[in-house]
Amino acid sequence: MKILKRIYILLQADERRKSIKVAATVLLTSLIDFVGLAALLPVLYFLLEETGKRETALIFGGIAITVILIKCLFTTLLTRYQNKCLMSFYKRISFSLFSSHYDKGLLFIRKHGASKLGYEITDMCYAFSHNLLFPLCRMSADVILIILVTVALVVWNGVTVVLLYMAFIPFMILYVYGVKKRVRECGRDDMRVKKEQMRLVSDAMRGYVKLEVNGVFPSLQRTFLEGIDRISDNRVKLDTLLRLPLFLSELSVVVGLVVLVVVGDGDVAMQVGVFAVAALRLLPALRNILASWTQIQNTLCYVDVIEAGLSDDDNGVKEQEQTITFEKEIRVEGISYTYPDGHRVFENMDFSILKGEYVGVCGRSGGGKSTLFNILSTLLKPSEGYVKIDGVPLSDANRASWIKQIAYVPQEVFIFAGTLAENIALGSSDIDRDKINEIICRVGLDTWVKTLEYGINTPLNEMGCELSGGQKQRIGIARALYKEARVLLMDESTSALDDDSEREINRTLYSIKEKDKNLTILSIAHRRSSLEYCDRIITI
Repeated sequence: MKILKRIYILLQADERRKSIKVAATVLLTSLIDFVGLAALLPVLYFLLEETGKRETALIFGGIAITVILIKCLFTTLLTRYQNKCLMSFYKRISFSLFSSHYDKGLLFIRKHGASKLGYEITDMCYAFSHNLLFPLCRMSADVILIILVTVALVVWNGVTVVLLYMAFIPFMILYVYGVKKRVRECGRDDMRVKKEQMRLVSDAMRGYVKLEVNGVFPSLQRTFLEGIDRISDNRVKLDTLLRLPLFLSELSVVVGLVVLVVVGDGDVAMQVGVFAVAALRLLPALRNILASWTQIQNTLCYVDVIEAGLSDDDNGVKEQEQTITFEKEIRVEGISYTYPDGHRVFENMDFSILKGEYVGVCGRSGGGKSTLFNILSTLLKPSEGYVKIDGVPLSDANRASWIKQIAYVPQEVFIFAGTLAENIALGSSDIDRDKINEIICRVGLDTWVKTLEYGINTPLNEMGCELSGGQKQRIGIARALYKEARVLLMDESTSALDDDSEREINRTLYSIKEKDKNLTILSIAHRRSSLEYCDRIITI
């Protein structure tokens, strides 16, 4: 019951109503299965009659076939409805966890890692639905069916049922209490190893050059093989445990039949025949109950992760979104920032940036330049002080309005698997290709684009591995222009380029700035020579 309560809490109001319908279909499925099973009893009765009324048995046999066919049709439809509902739960929970993890911000993502979070959002949410909710429905239907059959047998011959269940129950108790701990430990270890495997593969592909140059890959291979061994061992253990219900259920049925023959009275042949028909459905039901229970125990650890991931969702009333305008200045007023580990990067910082200025920011490594840009772009909140736009402090209420007006170009520009046009438009569903072609000329990519077979429709690989550093930076600047950002944050965007490429990018920025006097640019660089076009330089 505890797991049902935890699942119920995870569901939203409309999903809770839908879960009641699912429960009703589970009950209806069990009733239909029971009717199909009952349809076989008249056939058995007339076959075991001494008079041997085969004609009557054939008639009831035809009726039984019709009932079973109808039962299969309705059971299929009801099961399909259950599956659609359960997959809709998976869809919503996976989407909610995706949104929740993303909304927790930059520090959370950095702390937990993209591969681990991706595993939780996709694999774990799917396993929650497929390996917990689905078995739970199947187990519930089989339990109800067993109860119905048991009640019917009690009405017919109560002593026989007691004797049979005395044979069944010990095996079930032995299984449940014998494997419960092992199954849960197996599930937790499997989850941990799969997370680590995803992280290892992601790191290996992302850091290929450095790993290859330093000869590190063989050690990663050994670690990966150790992970595969653990996953394989866990799978073998779980499969072995899942096969036990087949053996135990068959053994319990045989023991039950022996007990029935030994102590049964009256028409033993009829009793054995009825039990054989009941066992035809009870045996798979009992096996499914134990196997489903094993799957549920193996997946319970996923519920812990999903609960933790959704626990910080903001269920309160959100602030009404406010519009913020930038017409005069950005004012950094007494801001300080301390990371969760206690590292303080700067303290009581004050400066102003006027609209239309080209301002450079320089300072030592680790001095807080990128942290400052993360605060200006609202990715981080200052520990103390304020960032004010025309005198209005940045807040959660006006954050969305401010983000629309800024663009962030980091040192390593994010390139995803899509066309050049899609990468420049970045998230726009209706791409203005004329605008993209005009921007490509402004950022100096036109000569290169003319050499591409498909022009702006040329697909780019993930991470843009076929692009030069200068081309990536120009694509980043092109995004800012397509977005029509009023503030451009350049975070050491030219530090990885050679001197000639750096000068070309700086000249491109200066040219864009000259044509748009209202564009405000903040540029981080280690070298003051990289900031030669700036109106002034702020040193951190």
